[in-house]
Amino acid sequence: MNLCNRLLRQLIICLFCLFTVVSLQAQISEGGLPPSFQFKSNLRSTEQAIQIPVNFSVEDLKAVDAWHVSQGAPLCIAKVIDTDFNIANDGDWITLPDGQQVWQLHLQAKDAIALIFYYSDFYIPEGGKLYIYNANKTQVLGAYTNRTHPQNGAFATELIAGDEAVLEYVPAPSGKEVLLRIDKVGYGYNHLSIEAPGAGQSGPCQVNINCEEGDSWQLQKKGIIQMIQLIDDATYICSASLINNTAKDKKPYVLSAFHCSQNMSGTKEATDEELNQWLFYFHEEHSGCDNESPILPIKTMVGCTRKVAIPVEYGSDGLLLLLNQNIPDDYDVFFNGWDRINKPSLSGVGIHHPAGDYMKISTYGKYPTESATWRNRDTGQTGAKNAHWNVIYDATPNGHGVTEGGSSGSPLFNSNGLIIGTLSGGDSSCEDPEGINLYGKLSFHWNKYSENNTGRMDLWLDPLQTGVTTLYGMTQTGETIGSNYKGPADLTYQETDNRDILLKWSAPLYDQLAGWGTSSRYNQYGLRGEPFYFAQKWDTIDLSPVHKKTITHVCIYPVSNVTYGIYIKQGNRIYEEDVIESDPDKFNSVKLKTPFVIDSNQELLVAIHVKEYGNDVYPAFVDEGPAIDGKGNIYSLDGKEWKTFAKEELNANTLLAINISSQDGELTSNYTASGMRRIPVTPAEPSETRRLSVKRSNVVSDLPESSLITAFPELTEYKVYQDQSPLATLPGSQTQYTVKNRISDVSLFQVSALYGKEESLPVSARIETSVSNELTPVKEEIDIHPRVFSEKVQIQNHQQVKVLEVYSSDGKLVRKIQRPNNILNTSSLSTGVYFFRLSTEEGTKTIQGIKH
Repeated sequence: MNLCNRLLRQLIICLFCLFTVVSLQAQISEGGLPPSFQFKSNLRSTEQAIQIPVNFSVEDLKAVDAWHVSQGAPLCIAKVIDTDFNIANDGDWITLPDGQQVWQLHLQAKDAIALIFYYSDFYIPEGGKLYIYNANKTQVLGAYTNRTHPQNGAFATELIAGDEAVLEYVPAPSGKEVLLRIDKVGYGYNHLSIEAPGAGQSGPCQVNINCEEGDSWQLQKKGIIQMIQLIDDATYICSASLINNTAKDKKPYVLSAFHCSQNMSGTKEATDEELNQWLFYFHEEHSGCDNESPILPIKTMVGCTRKVAIPVEYGSDGLLLLLNQNIPDDYDVFFNGWDRINKPSLSGVGIHHPAGDYMKISTYGKYPTESATWRNRDTGQTGAKNAHWNVIYDATPNGHGVTEGGSSGSPLFNSNGLIIGTLSGGDSSCEDPEGINLYGKLSFHWNKYSENNTGRMDLWLDPLQTGVTTLYGMTQTGETIGSNYKGPADLTYQETDNRDILLKWSAPLYDQLAGWGTSSRYNQYGLRGEPFYFAQKWDTIDLSPVHKKTITHVCIYPVSNVTYGIYIKQGNRIYEEDVIESDPDKFNSVKLKTPFVIDSNQELLVAIHVKEYGNDVYPAFVDEGPAIDGKGNIYSLDGKEWKTFAKEELNANTLLAINISSQDGELTSNYTASGMRRIPVTPAEPSETRRLSVKRSNVVSDLPESSLITAFPELTEYKVYQDQSPLATLPGSQTQYTVKNRISDVSLFQVSALYGKEESLPVSARIETSVSNELTPVKEEIDIHPRVFSEKVQIQNHQQVKVLEVYSSDGKLVRKIQRPNNILNTSSLSTGVYFFRLSTEEGTKTIQGIKH
């Protein structure tokens, strides 16, 4: 082990030692240790601690909790005990050996895992300090000062580990009166650990946010919150997110789920005073991928007001809060962006605190989001129709993220990193990872329910009344991150023989789903074992925005024990493909082996061929109607003569959708005027229609809401950057550029895409791995240079590096990158000493660098 490795290891070990002495949590406070810690303990014995009465059975509480959680209630972590401890009447004033006077109140609630103190009065004058620590002094909260809670009133302090705690107050030099009255104590008994709420208690399949799955979500995670809610006689945990608004004024709006503001039985909502005692935890995460990696420092805030409350019954389960104080600049949070368009997302993530554990990430992409209607299986109550997204999460390299109790209220992100929903609940688990996860749609939270401002988030999140449908996230420095437009794909560079740099890339690709109907799965039908086709059709006007674009996927809901095929017909072209693999009763996006090129001069018919199934099987779905006649309600018995359902028998649309890519394709020679012909569609004979066997579908969730076909963004130009300075502007048809007379040997090359006056975020180039047949692999050691750096460092022989980790001098993991490029942008790092840990197939190397 070299010197740098030993030093890094010692730093991390020292940090672990430090973590066993003081808490990593910090409300707005100035840190430090209580004065009494300088001397031998002045505390009385455990028997002399003031005993808080515990007149309930923890096991009975847990049993009741388990039932309520199974019905979708938030996780309860603490039972609230009414108390009345006042600095004027309780505790002791003690003179320390150095002559300093402090006040101490020593409390115990037998066998609690942790305690929360709730205050009806909390005012610390200028110069005063309050500390709270547990009996063995392994956790210290504070010092709380006048800055913590400038105005007297309801307040709460963070969870303190164990069943015994001491409050120690250092009086202000002015002698001004302090007001401290504890009127409630939260007795922590469930979903808690000594480290943090729920630490390590989530399922084994969950994926930590700092695994490779979270590499692209490092900004969004800074806005994720674990909430601790006081409601009536109990304390609960949920997840939430900071959210940006169009004024971009850093107002600390918090987005979560309405049911997180209700008690376990759903009969009471948090009062305004209780909201002032809610706790909000930021950055509660492991620094690395495994659960043994260190915990990053946690920041907290206290208190909020309720701005919007939309119940789940007949609604979308939305909650918008505003924190009582602005977030300090050194909290390093992120105000997440949003997308209120009611369109399905093809891929994205959920970031949350399952079971109150450290932050986790769940990834979707195999199945797009589907519209769904929330239903209570026991009461039969429903949410607003199609007001939720259903998400099925994927297996990823480090697990199979799902959601659990404690994840409620967490945000769902689309592929652009924008919030599209908040979690209401579901039945996914590590045992059933492909269960449902229902998120209330932001598009419904927006303005669907009431002219009153308590039922509309648009009044708060769009205070400037811009009418924008998307808004990107913002850092605490005011920097907006994101773009409505995509940058170039597969951007690489290579050095030519004369030391020029050749940049090459591909045009960015966009996708859209298209289909007819309301898309709710209402009925299933079949022909008692007889093969048939069901289809949708688009005419030339529908197709005009996507001439020469390609159909890449056909999306269906398959049923078990049915053989399906895909059938596409346009003019004299017919495309057929068997559906080899499908997941029954889930929305399947079937990728075509060969993308189908669209000719906007001819009508297009896309069908599913139901080939084999049993007499008692209903292999196709329809919506609730009414039918979009001649487009959404088409079927055929032989694939030649196409009919529409007789409306008196089935006034509905077949459920399928197509995924259209912006990728251009080439039309074949048979695309001629003489080859065009209409796809015949004739009304069905009543006798044939009655052959359909129809039953009501019992599936809860619905097909994604497809839409009319729209034009893709028009790319007009590319812009090339070197070291973040503009270098060249190129026509949109050009996909390579040679950099001559480059500024330095260590340069960051980027390319952005322009769409008229709008510009995408720049994409950074990575080195082309196969430059020339004459080149041989570099055998030199991996390294970084320069060792004293400012905006960037170059990673020598980066192709050999599997994982790059950057640690600050105090052992904090500040950056982790899988398969890094040769240039690492270090502009966001603060000045100081850093350790670069480079892992290869052959081992690990740690290099010290200095940011100046």
